[in-house]
Amino acid sequence: MAENQSSLEQALAAIRNFGFQHPDDQLLECFLCDSVDPETTARYILQKYCGQQEDLSLTSLLYDWKELVENVIEQLTHKAKVEGDIVASVTERDGRTCCVTGLEASFVDPLVATPIFLAIPPHKEVLKYVVFPRTVFTNQSFKRFRELFGIFVGSDLQKQIHSHDARLGGVQNHWLVRQSAAKALAQGYFRFTSTRGSGYRVSQVTIGGPNRPSIVDKISTLRRGRFMDHSNSGIETPEISLLLATSRFSKSIRWSLVGQEIASRPRQSTKSTLLSSPWPYVSEYVALAFASIFRLIPAHLRIRIYQSLKLLGVRTYGPSSSLKVQRLPFGMYLKTTHRDDYQALANEFGALRLVRDQTQVPVPRPLDLVCDADASYLLTTTMPGHRLGSYMDVLSDDDLDIFKCDMQKYMAQLRSISRQGDQRHAISNAIGGPCYDYRIVACRDYDKERDDFFGPFTDEEEFNNTLRTPALPDVFHPTGHDIVFTHSDINMRNVLMHNGRISGIVDWENSGWFPDYWEYTKAHYVTKLNKRCLAMVDQIFENFGDFKFDLEIERRLWGYCF
Repeated sequence: MAENQSSLEQALAAIRNFGFQHPDDQLLECFLCDSVDPETTARYILQKYCGQQEDLSLTSLLYDWKELVENVIEQLTHKAKVEGDIVASVTERDGRTCCVTGLEASFVDPLVATPIFLAIPPHKEVLKYVVFPRTVFTNQSFKRFRELFGIFVGSDLQKQIHSHDARLGGVQNHWLVRQSAAKALAQGYFRFTSTRGSGYRVSQVTIGGPNRPSIVDKISTLRRGRFMDHSNSGIETPEISLLLATSRFSKSIRWSLVGQEIASRPRQSTKSTLLSSPWPYVSEYVALAFASIFRLIPAHLRIRIYQSLKLLGVRTYGPSSSLKVQRLPFGMYLKTTHRDDYQALANEFGALRLVRDQTQVPVPRPLDLVCDADASYLLTTTMPGHRLGSYMDVLSDDDLDIFKCDMQKYMAQLRSISRQGDQRHAISNAIGGPCYDYRIVACRDYDKERDDFFGPFTDEEEFNNTLRTPALPDVFHPTGHDIVFTHSDINMRNVLMHNGRISGIVDWENSGWFPDYWEYTKAHYVTKLNKRCLAMVDQIFENFGDFKFDLEIERRLWGYCF
């Protein structure tokens, strides 16, 4: 290990290079990074589990940490009944509102008084039977568990537990929460940070798949709260330190439950499977029938119909994660942009037709394209599934291998699409016009006459000159690349998953004919932080060439993109 690395960096490298299966590596990183003192924890890991002791390794640390976290989940899920006087005091003190969500009770989701940190009945042997209620211990294993627990939560809290501190069983370790919020908290969906005084912030933990508890979506991504006595009767308020101790386990709990979910699923077949339900096919034919009727109506009336359906879609399905796109009834989606961006939607309409005609890549069926003085509208069929980003955490390494093979197949089909019509320009959008690509937009000053459209380009050299920056005159791409059809925006938002397989690729307004490295470098341009996704991108494109040099050039140029 490099001498100039900190203990934390060395321990992280040891975990990441050990070869753990997903999500075991993430779970062990949480033990390190979410502990009270990550540097101290790192030194502990390096000395005890990365040293010369043959009977101890990172595998044994992972086993013990998994067991500890599963015990914490058990304790948070199956809480002992709270005494009546504590319930009454906490209810009055907390103002009959949920301390996590800020919501009052509802008929189906009542408020309950629950412990903030692990409940510690003073008459039991503290750590062995309460913190680890599901584990049968030997003296040696119990010592290891107690050691891990102390390193993770800190010596101060461990002393409180050992001393049977009465505060752990009283009102200072209880709060009022909605029943559904208590369940979501036990599943690790909430994380807390302290603010000034007795204040705290509640944030969502997004680790996991798309099927989250509904209560999580009822609160803002970041919410502020404060412990105070609403009754003004001198009832002691909760201790922030106990809340932070519970919060430390949140990410570990999520990764532990993700691991259990992955382990419980049957292994997927590598053979392509049809959608398990006929509904997507029925939905497409219904959408096609409605669109055929709509196209008989004048454009200005169609636009009014689409606007009304958009409002109905918001009320029925909720707003989309994108301001431009909204799900409609009858199996349709509507993309709305400014009138000036009509060319981009026209390109997407043409690209969808081209891909459907020449490949088996699952894409929406384009139904209508229309505009007025203010906006442009693209109507398409819907596609089943959720965004890849919402599935990434719950895909096993084997699942990702299948995904990689599917994407390689679809990328190969896209890159084999034959060009039609006017071929005077080597690099253009899907229908032969100017390119609309936010990577290019980011490197050029805005020009009102040109707007956000560039080209089409006669050859690769002209395209390369557009990407160059005066700050780096010697940094530019070489010519001689193959020019292939490119989606140009492959990322975790634009690939849909259903039943563990790719069900759709959407958002084709950037698509066109580009150098063969462009799909790869654009995927890195969009996704910079998710290491697992970036590793997958590298594996997908290794079949199509070595684009590392092109990526190095792009990364230097990105530094001057705005």
